[in-house]
Order: sequence, then C-alpha cells, then structure tokens
Amino acid sequence: MLPTVFLGAISAFSSLLQSVTGFGFAIIMMAIMPLFLSMEHSLAISTILSGILNAVILVRCWRDINLKQLWLPVCFCLCGSTFGTFLMATSPSPIYKRLLGVFLIFLAIWLYFFSDRVRIKPSMVSAGIAGIVSGLCGGLFSVNGPPMVLYFISVLEDKKEYLATIQCYFLINNIYLLIIRTCSGLMPSGIAISALWGLGGLLIGSFLGGKVFDKLDGARLKSFVYIFMALSGAWIAING
Repeated sequence: MLPTVFLGAISAFSSLLQSVTGFGFAIIMMAIMPLFLSMEHSLAISTILSGILNAVILVRCWRDINLKQLWLPVCFCLCGSTFGTFLMATSPSPIYKRLLGVFLIFLAIWLYFFSDRVRIKPSMVSAGIAGIVSGLCGGLFSVNGPPMVLYFISVLEDKKEYLATIQCYFLINNIYLLIIRTCSGLMPSGIAISALWGLGGLLIGSFLGGKVFDKLDGARLKSFVYIFMALSGAWIAING
C-alpha cells in the first residue's frame, strides 16, 4: 500500500513540474520507481502516465503547436525509439538499470550547469541528432525529454508554443513506445493498481501546474530536481 501511495505523490509532483517547465515527469518517475519496482514495471507505468499527462496538458494549449518544427524531430525520434526498444527486447540485462543511474547522473550535471548556455540552430542535422538520441533514451529508459527540450527551447521563442509543441512530441512518442513495447512483449502484467494511483497524482499535479504556470519559479524548481536526480541516479547505479 505504501509504495502505491508514494507513487501517487511522486506522480503529482512530477506532473506539476512538467506542467510548469514542459518536461521532467519521466525523469522524476524513472529516478524513483526503480528503487521499489522492477525496471520493466517502471518503464511501462512511466510511459503510460507520461502519455496521459501530455494529452492533459495539450487540452489547454493544442492551438499553439508549431507543426513546422515538430514533424522532422518526430520522424527521427521514432527511429531511435524503435532501436532502443529492440535492444531492450532482444538483450534484456540488469545492466540497463545501472546504465539508467549513470545516465541520470550525467544528465543532472549537464542540465544544472550547461542547459541554459547552449542554443541549437534549427536544421535537419540538429533535429535528426536530437530526435534519434531522444528516441533511443525513450526506448531504453523512458526518458526522452532532455535532448528535445534543448532543441525546442532553442528554436521556439514563445513560451506557450514551446510547451504545446514539446507535449505533442512527447505524446506521439509515448503512444508509439506503448505500441512497440506491447508488440515486443515488454508490457508486464499487474501494473493497473500502481498506474491508477499514479494517474490520481498526475491529475492533481497537472491541475496545480496549470494554475501556477505563470507564477512558479521554474528555475529554482528545476535546480532542486537536478540535484535530486543526481542523488537518485547514484543510488540506482550503485545498488542496481
């Protein structure tokens, strides 16, 4: 009972974070869930809830989607997601959990020190690299946000346009991941109760996030998240 209640609380915080900053839900969920759930259960629950959250956020901002900047990285992302899921299906290994921990540590360091200093010019090459890396990380770890955050925040200046476009990107990729994971036999049974508790927290967090979107100090919130992410990553990497 306690893990499911805890999962709901983490889902609420994670969805609030993503509603304000545009990303972070899967990062927080995948930094914490593998501490008390298997990697397979964590990936499945994170992907399902992430897709629902994307749709919930898009309900209020879908008119601001920039399709011109969206379609190219999506195409590359789907290729990366296919390869990442293929690796997970054909070569299942406990090492992926440790790799997730290492990935979270380096990701936290990058985001904390360098994310605001790097700007990417919109091009087929930059869209391709960001999309493939994002898709690969999504297929392996269900964390596909950071490369695309870096890309979209560089090419989209309007705050609402950025939020709508990146949520649409995440939604497409999460639906695709659910389809190929199901077809590959990677969707475990027995996740309904945990997913429902996560859904309850998600709805609360996204509602609160919508209310404080223009008021909350996103930079301070993200700094706290990055530090927590690094500590969680270290724990996962050491304990497997």
